[in-house]
Amino acid sequence: MTGAASADDARMDFEVLLGGRPVGSHSFEVSRAADGTGQVRSVAAFDVKLLGIPVYRYRHQASEWWSKGCLARIESSTDDNGRKSRVARSMDGCVISYAYWDPASLLQQRRLLNPQTGEIDAIRVERLADETLTVRGTAVAAEHYRLHGDKLVIDLWYSKQGDWLQLVSTAGANRELRYRRMADGG
Repeated sequence: MTGAASADDARMDFEVLLGGRPVGSHSFEVSRAADGTGQVRSVAAFDVKLLGIPVYRYRHQASEWWSKGCLARIESSTDDNGRKSRVARSMDGCVISYAYWDPASLLQQRRLLNPQTGEIDAIRVERLADETLTVRGTAVAAEHYRLHGDKLVIDLWYSKQGDWLQLVSTAGANRELRYRRMADGG
């Protein structure tokens, strides 16, 4: 990233639950500079066990370089229970990824780059009713949105200030996958 660090630098840590049981974490480090450039690094690690025996393992890491609100380059690697994939590409035009950390941009999109596959997903955003969530032990007024795609439905909650609070989707066997915001690292 070029430019000096700004007050927009943040770390967001999420506990990941599958069917209500903790299975891992996903962390995001977002750095933005006054010149419109930025970098996002995310790291996810999930381990699902049945009777103490590992039955599923997921590892994902991605680095994204941004310029003026558009994704300029992405590099990611994923190990989805032994199925490995890599994405490394520079972007033409203004495309964004599943940038949950940037609701002002994300919620205006109709297409998103999937950092695990490198494919562009068509989406539709639906605004749902406001709710109150408990985040890090505090009640927080939250705006609720739903992303619809061909193969996905993702619910997202943001504070009135635009902080990403929670994500809920469906994983294999129709089990709920939930990202719950933890104490931040920065």
